[in-house]
Order: sequence, then structure tokens, then C-alpha cells
Amino acid sequence: MYMQFGRVRDASRVFEEMPVINGDVFNSLIYGFRRNGFNEEVVVAFRKMVESCYVPNLDSVFHVIMACGKLGSIVDGNLIHDYVVQNGYNAHVTIANALISMYVKMGRLDLGHEVFSDLVARDVVSWNTLITGYAQSGNWMEAFDLFLCMREATNVVPNKVTLLGLLSACGQAENLGFGMSIHGHLIRAGLLSDFRLGTAVVDMYAKCESFDRARAVFEEDLFEKTLVSWNSLIAGYTRNGYAEEAVILYEMMTVELKLKPDSITFSNVVPAYASLANHGRIQSIHSLIVKKGFDMDGDVVLGTAMIDAYGKCLDLKAAKSLFTCIEGRNTATWNALIAAYNVHSHADQVMPLFVEMNRAQEVFDAITMVVLCQSCGELRSLKQGSMVHGLCHSKGFNSHLSVGNSIVDMYMRCGCVDRAEAFFNSMSFKNIVTWNIMFYGYVRSGHSATAIRVFRKLQLENLFKPDSVTIISFIQASSTAFICHGGEISHCHVLKLGLDSEIWVINSLLDAYAKNGLIECAKALFMQVGNLRDQSSWNVMIAGCGMNGQGREACDLLSQMEEDGHSPDSITFTSLLSCCSHCGLVSEGCRFFEMMVTKYNIQPDVEHWTCIIDLFGRSGKLEEAYQMIKSGLHQNYDAVWGALMSSCKTNMNMELGELIGDKLAKLAPDNCGYHLLLSNLYASSKRWGEVAKARRVFEDGRMVKKLGLSVIEC
Repeated sequence: MYMQFGRVRDASRVFEEMPVINGDVFNSLIYGFRRNGFNEEVVVAFRKMVESCYVPNLDSVFHVIMACGKLGSIVDGNLIHDYVVQNGYNAHVTIANALISMYVKMGRLDLGHEVFSDLVARDVVSWNTLITGYAQSGNWMEAFDLFLCMREATNVVPNKVTLLGLLSACGQAENLGFGMSIHGHLIRAGLLSDFRLGTAVVDMYAKCESFDRARAVFEEDLFEKTLVSWNSLIAGYTRNGYAEEAVILYEMMTVELKLKPDSITFSNVVPAYASLANHGRIQSIHSLIVKKGFDMDGDVVLGTAMIDAYGKCLDLKAAKSLFTCIEGRNTATWNALIAAYNVHSHADQVMPLFVEMNRAQEVFDAITMVVLCQSCGELRSLKQGSMVHGLCHSKGFNSHLSVGNSIVDMYMRCGCVDRAEAFFNSMSFKNIVTWNIMFYGYVRSGHSATAIRVFRKLQLENLFKPDSVTIISFIQASSTAFICHGGEISHCHVLKLGLDSEIWVINSLLDAYAKNGLIECAKALFMQVGNLRDQSSWNVMIAGCGMNGQGREACDLLSQMEEDGHSPDSITFTSLLSCCSHCGLVSEGCRFFEMMVTKYNIQPDVEHWTCIIDLFGRSGKLEEAYQMIKSGLHQNYDAVWGALMSSCKTNMNMELGELIGDKLAKLAPDNCGYHLLLSNLYASSKRWGEVAKARRVFEDGRMVKKLGLSVIEC
């Protein structure tokens, strides 16, 4: 009675107080423990029963085997297996099936297969258990071979459980070939009309990113389109980065077909809206979820999805508010909040939040470690990064590819190229992402020549096929390493790899040509890509013309950009203003500055103000520039004052230069460039005592001037 109501402790106390105990009592106790999920107690009770010389019935043997499988205890499992064999229980197919299931759950497919091979009278459960075990562990050939053997067996026929398990496993492992074979079997057997199997096929194709096939089965073969099938398709699109398609399906389902979404629907579509960074739509769908009566406080999956969505939309306040309301928070919930802090440029608060997660006794996983590595990289905190690496090593996360990639990236961001290389070389498995992290890390750290050598090794040894990210890093490396004909070499690689239709690769090539002084090559490529051009392409060309002294052409590109259907953005106007400044186009620069604010409603930032002040300064209008700075909110930007100070030197305006020098000494006391600029200003007026005073900070070792590089190859 106590066991039926879940009062396990009371039942145990009654058992201990019983004056007479027999086998039936033990069997009832074992059944009660198993029914209520007390697996350790099942094993202990079974051991006491055997030690007390009572003979367990088949049910008790079955329950103790299943309990061992749940616990994952190979030692207890082997002992129970020995007992089963010694007492002849293994002749019963139910017990043999339980043993197969136990070993499958423990990951010991070899032992499970031994039990299966010794079993004479196999039933469909025997086959299903082992086939699903092989499939879920990624042993596709073994699973498929067993499936073929099952089809040839005389006494069993694959049933829905067999096929559902195989389709689910195919989707989890993204094995499209095996999944298509199962789909073919369903068609031949006339089983595709079953809505559960049809939905499983849709789900499998969606997880394998074969959306054409998924849509074809969904639209042509599923006569009964249930909410489950809609959810499978939406989830597939969302999971594989097709957010817009997921949203379209959701709106078709809810608006056109009037189907009522459930919590799973919302859990699938919320990340899609988050990927589109549509904060307003996220708020709307949040309101709809509340209005429909879904309890996010109790639904951890849905609540976690909403936290992640608000985090990606940079609404940290809403993410934190939701987090505090959710009951039964799990690892994924903590990960979502930690990631939200990281995305929201609060990397310094990620580690304290992780400490809080530990205090809450929540188990962290590989995803947690990835976010921690990212935050340490953002902060350039080698000390914390090394600690996280040590934690990953002690907990066995180093073998996770995503964690390994994050560790390499963290060391690269911290400037520890040697440590990054050492860990990279120790990784037993790498993918193209790993190599891309190394390439970009080398380029970012100023080791462009090394990046190029590694790229050539990758090609010569045919380790991985470079992708668009790889080639962009190679283009940047070739440009910064000043390789002769680097742009042309990069262009050849792009064509050879078939990446000439990816606009972000083309934009990198345009930038490389321009920075290496090959503006005519950039123009030719720009004309070739035609309709592929995007806003960034125009921005690169405007900046390229400007840095190559073609100011008028850069200005003309703005109108052409608008005719091409692309609106200028903040970066466009930064390039235009810089171009006008360097080419002495004062009236054009003023016109662009006004146009930016009045026509495009773009508020000037520090770079825009720096460019316009530099423009006035270069044209000798120092007083106007000075008054412009004083009258605006930008007067606390040291870069703006620095631009004007540089113009003071050019125009020999000592009085204003000294005034600005005092201002900069307060705004940016550690900027060595301003000290040098002031020193040069004094030198131009032959005030050698002031020059010596200004340069003393370098002689004392308090500041070090960094060497500069030209972007144009000579």
C-alpha cells in the first residue's frame, strides 16, 4: 500500500519491522522500489534476497537488471548477469532482452551482442533493442546489417518501434544515407501513411538538413499533418540556421491554418526569432505565451529558450528577470543566462555567475566551458583562461571538439600563440573550425607568414578542404604579410575552391586589392560580381578609392550605391568623410556630414567627428573646428582633439596646439601618440626645452611607441 502511494521510506520501515519475511515480500519490495525510481535500493534489496537464500521471481530479476542499466553500474550488471546464467534465467527471452538493454545503456554493445547471439528464441524486442543501441551510438553499418538480418529472419518482422528508433537515431547522428534507406523501406512496405512514421521521416530529414525531402514528405505523403509534424519541420529549420523559413512555417501554421501551438512549438520558434534579432517580435511572442496560459516558470525548456532569446537580442534585464522566476533551473537554463552576459559585453560577470552556478550545485557541461573560454578570451584574461583549461582537463571536457576549439581560440585571443599551438597539436580530433581558429589567430597576432605556411600545409597534405572562413583569413594574411601578388594568389584560390559566389569572400578580396594599391584590380572585380554586391561591397570600394587618392571617384560611388538599391550606413559615411579629409574636398565633406544626419538619420559617432574635424583642420579652419568640438557632446573624445592637434602642427598654430595638448593630457594621459605629437609641435617652433620635457616619458620607460605599418605595399 505504501509503495502504491510513493511512500517508499514508510514501506521500507514496515519491511524492516516485519517479524517474518519471505520471498514474496522481497519481490514486492523490489517491485515497489523499481516502480518509484529507487534503482540503488532495487540492487541492495535483490542482493539481500539472494543472500537470504530466497529465490527471486522473473519480475524481480527483470527489475534488478533494468535498475543496473539505469545506474550504469557495470560491476553490478556483471554480477547480476552471472547470477542469471547460473540459475538459468537467461533462457527466458524477457530476461535476455533486459540484459541486452542494460548493456546498451552502459555503452557495452559488445556484451549486449554476445547475449543477443546466445539467445535462440529472439523476438522483435531483442532485435529492436540492439539495432537502436547500435544506431544511437553511431555504429551505422552494424545497425543496418542487423536490420537487414531482421528482415530475413523468419519469425520476426520489423515493426513501428524498430523503424521509429532507426529514424530517430539517423536524425540524431545526421546520417542521411541510412535515413533514406529506411524511408525507402517504408515506401515499399506501404507504411508511410502512418502519421507517426511519416512525422519521424520529416523529423529525420529536417535534422539531416535535407529540407527539400522533408517538405516533400510533409506536403505530399503526410495525409494527417499533426502539430507534431509541424513542430518537427519548424525545429529542423531553426536548428540548422534557417530562421526565416521556420518563422514562415510557424505563421502559416498559426495564422493560415489556425492550428494552436503548444509549448514545443514555442520552444522551437523562439530561437528562430532570436536568430533574426527581432526584439519586438520576441516580446510579442512572450506576451502570447503568457496569454495562452503556458507556465514558463514551470516549463524549463520554454523558459530557457526565452532567456536565450532575450540574451541574443541584448535585453539582459528581461533575461535575468525570467531566470529568477523559473523553478527547477537546469544546466541549460544557467548556460543561457551565462551566454547572455557574454553576448551583452559583460564578460567580466560570467565567471562570478559560474561560481554562483556551482554554489547552486548545478552540474556544468561542455557548453558551459565553451562560454567560459569565450569570456576569458574577450577579457584577454590568461589567468582565468588557464584555470578554465585546467577545469576542462580535470572534468574530461578537453576531448569535446567544441571545448577544444574554444580553448585554442581563448589562448590566441590572450596572445599566447605558443600555448594555442601546443594544445592544438595535442588535440586528437580537429575539424575545419579548429584550423580556421588557428589561421585567424595567427593573422590577428601578427603572424601572417605562419598562417600562410599552415594554409599551404593544409592543402598539400589534403587534411581539410578550406571553406570561406579559411580563405578570408588567407586573404588577410597575404595582404598584411605584403606577399608579392598576394591579391592575385588569393583570387586564384577563391576561384579554385569555387567560393567566388560568396560575397563576404569577394569583399575580402576587394579590400586586399585596395590595401595593396591595386585599386584597378579591385574595380574590375567589383564590376564582375554585379548583382552579388551588397552594402559592404560598396563600403569597401569607397574606402579603397579614398586610400588610393581617388577622392572624386569615391564620392561618385555614393549615388551609384543608392541606384544599386543599397542605403549607406555609418561605415559608408566614415569612409566618405575620411576620403574628403585626405583629398581636401571640404565642401563635399560638409555635404556628406549634413546628409548623414538629415537624410539618413545617422547620428555622428566619434569616428565621424574625428573625420570632420580633421577635414576642417587640413583646410586651415582651426578655429571653426575648435568651436565645433567645444559645442558638442563629443568634446570628451580624445581622438577628436587629437585630430585637431595634428592640424595645429600642420598649420603651425602653437597657441591652440598647446591648449589642446593640456586637454589631451587629462583625457588620455597614457597615449604616447599625443605626447609625440606635442613634442613635434614644440620642435616645429624650435622650443627645444619643451621638446625634451615632452619626450622624457619615453626615456624614463613609462611609454613605448609602437611601430607603424603602411597598408599600401611598396
